[in-house]
Formats: sequence, structure tokens, C-alpha cells
Amino acid sequence: MDFFGRQDIARKNSKILIFYYSIAVLAISSLIGLTLLFIKSWLLKSENIRHLQVDFFDPKLFLMGAGPVLILILLASFFKSLALSKGGGAMVAKSLGGREVDRSTNNHKERVLVNVIEEMSIASGVPVPSIFILDQEDDINAFAAGYTPSDAAIGVTNGCLNILNRDELQGVIAHEFSHILNGDMRLNIRMISVLFGILVLTLIGYFTLRLLPSGSSRRSSSKEGGGGGLAIILVIALAMMIFGFIGQITAKLIKAAVSRQREFLADASAVQFTRNPAGISGALKKIGGGVGSTISHHRAEEASHMFFGSCFKKKFINIFATHPPLEDRIRAIDGTFEGFISSRNQNFSQSHFGQTESMVSSLSGGQSISIENQKQEYGLKVLDQMGQICDEQMYVARGILSSINNSIINAVRDRDGAKVIAGFLLLSSDESTRERQTVIIKDFVGPIFDDLQGHIEEILESPSATKIAIMDLCLPSLRSCSKNEYDQFCNYIDMLILADDQIDLFEFMIQRIIKRHLDKYFGRVKKSNSFRFVSLSNVKKECTVILSAMAGVGSAVKSESLEAFNNGALILEKEGSGNLKMLEPGSCGINEIDKALDKLERCSSTLKKDILVACGTAALSDNHLSCLEIELLRAVADSIGTPIPPFVFRESENGH
Repeated sequence: MDFFGRQDIARKNSKILIFYYSIAVLAISSLIGLTLLFIKSWLLKSENIRHLQVDFFDPKLFLMGAGPVLILILLASFFKSLALSKGGGAMVAKSLGGREVDRSTNNHKERVLVNVIEEMSIASGVPVPSIFILDQEDDINAFAAGYTPSDAAIGVTNGCLNILNRDELQGVIAHEFSHILNGDMRLNIRMISVLFGILVLTLIGYFTLRLLPSGSSRRSSSKEGGGGGLAIILVIALAMMIFGFIGQITAKLIKAAVSRQREFLADASAVQFTRNPAGISGALKKIGGGVGSTISHHRAEEASHMFFGSCFKKKFINIFATHPPLEDRIRAIDGTFEGFISSRNQNFSQSHFGQTESMVSSLSGGQSISIENQKQEYGLKVLDQMGQICDEQMYVARGILSSINNSIINAVRDRDGAKVIAGFLLLSSDESTRERQTVIIKDFVGPIFDDLQGHIEEILESPSATKIAIMDLCLPSLRSCSKNEYDQFCNYIDMLILADDQIDLFEFMIQRIIKRHLDKYFGRVKKSNSFRFVSLSNVKKECTVILSAMAGVGSAVKSESLEAFNNGALILEKEGSGNLKMLEPGSCGINEIDKALDKLERCSSTLKKDILVACGTAALSDNHLSCLEIELLRAVADSIGTPIPPFVFRESENGH
């Protein structure tokens, strides 16, 4: 199953959750309304006025009971969701006692964790998430949290660092990255919000009972004539607590069923990512071998479905378990598994990484990559890599990172250093323009410019893949800016881009990356319309713009560009009215591309996939991928919310 299919499953699960949640909330509210009707009936009987002909069902009284409860639950869920959305994954991590890792740390174990996560980010094409460690947790566990990859956070326990070796740690991190790529994080946040809304009702009922006078006081009040009112409050509070508790049980059953299904998929994806079943199975075996995965934090229950392993010791009732049995998970990965062994004394160690097969990334250098001899086979493989990750891309990511000067990597791990390096990425090859840009950078960042200016030439000479990776590495550091600092940073980037009064494709791509992953984080983007386009006829103009631009950057020869456009158009025309016509270069410039991408972001997963495959098909029409084509592909994929990793080709015998 590809990235788009997994996204559809995540959306389907979200709809199922919302559907059952709606039923549960309506049922709870209705039961409270019915409780009021029973109280009214009881009062009429107790006052001996049975001769009055009063219907049991009183709509006004029913709504007086059900309405406030319904509003209370929905508001509690809404405000919980709002609070979590403001801080993204970092908010969840901190609420669980997480400490954010300084990516420039000198702690060896933390550096290994940072390196593994950065490699996985580059390989998958998603921004580097914020990294947290749960220092108080000595068992093995981890989680991914956030609404989107742009605000994601990955947290690991102290036990992960102290007990797992690098392969096992990488397997656990790959499992969490699969949740990021599969769209599971948003569903996880919704589950927390849903449970919180119902929990509030239970807590109100509980504390109301606690605040009521004791038994002797109630009897005294009854003698004085106020017992009836206390009795009514007692019954309502008890009903809220009981029905809220029943609602929680129902919600937990739904949570457990959805979570168990996703864990098997995430385990399988982790094996696909790393091609090393021993990594993730080794971590699971150590959990089962005595180390455990227990989380002691008092908020572990509400986030239990987000973790790599079960937060609690084995429960008698498995229907509430958010994770499948460890034995089943291990056997799905390792068919030879026979039983657990003690794991408490294992040491964290570095694993050797060898690469016997020569790998070349189409993003890793040169002006273009030839696939002349294997057009059909490799063309399809490249297109299949969109929105996915495999072990080959892990090797490529590791190669890209190893090609970056350590001083640059250390710089981007600091907020001020990231501002400088992001500016260096936009420096022009034209000397006069570059001089104006360096003045802008120096004025904005201050003395740190002098410390890093020695890397300007190195960055300028780097291939597109390396520059993209450096920008991705800058993002988590830039997330630590205040809102005012970020506004100033955006103005600084705009000044650098417009220093020559024009925007080239690379500058546009960098601008789109920042807009996509940081504007939303800092609340600069208004909530988009939830309506999704499902047919080409809805976005025919926008698809024509993107395909024309892709065909145009691939070749300056009009006949070749037209052939590339038509090859891409064939992919899309099966979805709608068809008859796409290539535009002249003046009608598919940067401004037109920018507007088109804003609309294409609202396409369905199926249509997004077809758009990306069409763009890739157009780019591969001449059996080459140029840097311009790669940059436009990255801009398109990133803008419409599809992570796109470095393209990978095995070297053929003739070296192409």
C-alpha cells in the first residue's frame, strides 16, 4: 500500500471515530435528559398528585438536561483540541514530562538519536521533528505527536537510549515516522480530545458528589425541608458520573480497536524503511524480555494509544489494550521467534553500517541523472517513490548528510545559525546581487555572520539535494523563534529573494518550504476550506499550469516540451474532461505556479497522486531529471502535503 492509500485509511479511521463519538455523546446527553424526566415523574408521585394527566416525555425538560451536557462535552473536546493544536507535538511531549533535546548536544547517546531522526527525515522528505526525551522513564517506549509533519515531535524514553543499540533505536524511530507519514498523528490528537470531553462530564459528576454535604448533613437538611433539592442534585451528579464512565469505556474500546490495527501497519512500515527486521523486533524482544514499556507519568493513560509499546503492565481484559500482544507483533516480523530473553543488561552500542551496492541519488549532484538504458523500469520506480521511503533512500540520506560540513550542521542546529545558513542558501551566483544579499544577511544576524561566512562558497557549490537537506535541517531550529522573530525572519527571506527583483525556481521552492512548514506553525495561515477536489475538471487550469511549467523546465526545445506535457497529460485525462493544452512560458511563471499550488493542496489523495505521477512522467520524458525539474517536483509535492524523498537509482554497468 502506498502513501496515498495509507492517508485514505487514516481519514477513514478519523471519520469512523467522529461517527462513533457523535453517537456516544448524543447517547450520554439523551440519558441525562431522560434522568431529568424520571426525576420529574418521581416528584409528581411523591407529592401525591397522580390525578394530573402529565405526559412522561416533556421536550423542554428533556432539552434542559440534554442540551447543556451536549454543549459541555463538545466545548471541552474543542478547547482541548485547540490547546493541543497551538503547541503541536511539542505541547503533547511537554505534557508527558518530555525535555526537548538540544540538537547541538555533546551527549553521545543524544547525538546518535538526533542523527537517526535527521537521517530518517531527509530520507522521507518530511521536516525534522522536534526531539524530546522522557528522562524519568526507564523502560523502552517512544511516540510521535502533532497535527501535521510540520509541527511533529518525536519523544523517546531514557530507557530507549540506555538499552537499545543503534539498529534497534532506528527501528523504533522508523515505526514512529510511519505514524507521521500515515497521517496517524492527527487521529491520535482527536482521540485525546474526544476522551477528554467525556472525562470532563465524569469529573463534574464526581466532584459534585464530593462537594455535597455528608449523609448526616443531608438528613438534617431533609428535616429542614431542603432535602428534595439535594436529592435531585445527587441523582443528576450520579447520572453524569455513571453515564460519563460508560461513555469513556465506549470511547476506549473504539480507541483500542483503531490503535491495534495501526500498530501492525507501523511495524511493517518500519521494516520496509530500514530493511532490517532485527532492529524493531530486537526492541520488541527486549520489552518482552523484562525491560517493559511502562510509562509512569500521570497523563500516560490519555496518550496511551500514541506510544510504541503498551504504557501499562499486561491487563487482564485485553479488549482495552491499545497495542497487539508483543508475541503477535514479533511473529509478524520474525517468523523464527521462539520466546523472550532477559534484556536488562544490554548496552547501547553503535552498529556498523556498510553499503556493498553502489547507490546514486538523483538529488545528490550533477546537472542531471541519466536513466537512458532502463527508462521504463526506473521511470516507474522513481514515480513509486513519491510519498514513500525505503532502505535505499536511507543510504542516500546518510550520504547527503555526510557530505555536509559538520560546522554547517552544527550551525543549523542553533536558531541564529539557522537564520544565517538559510540566507546563504539564497545567495545568487551573480556577484553584484550576492554583495547586496550579504549586506542584508549581516545586518539581520549580526556578529555570527563573520563566524559562518567561510561556508558561503561551499554552500553555493552544493547540489540541490544538499541545499534542500540543509533547509530541512534549519526548520526545527527556526520553530524555536518567537512569533515576532519569525515575522522578521520572513521579511529577511523576502528581501534576499527580491534582491535581484526576480524569483528563480530554487528561491520559490525554499519560499514554499518555509510557507508550508513554518507559517502554519506560527499561525500565519488561515484555516483552509475543508472541501476537497476529486476530479480533474475542478482543477484543470491549475494542472495545466503545473504540467506546462514542468515540461518547460525539462527542455528548451518546444517539440520536446510538448511531448513531455502530453505524456503527463495522459495520466490526468483519465480522471476528468481531458483535452489539456500546453501553455506558453509566460502563462506558467512563478506567480501562476504559486496560485495553482494553493488550490491543488485541496485535492483528494487520489488526485494528488495522479498530479505527482503526471509531473514525474513529464520530467522523465527525456530520460533525465535536471536540477530544475527536481526542484519543481519538490515544490509541488511539498506544497500539496506529500513528502517526497530523494529519488534513487542503482548504478548500471555503464555508470548511468
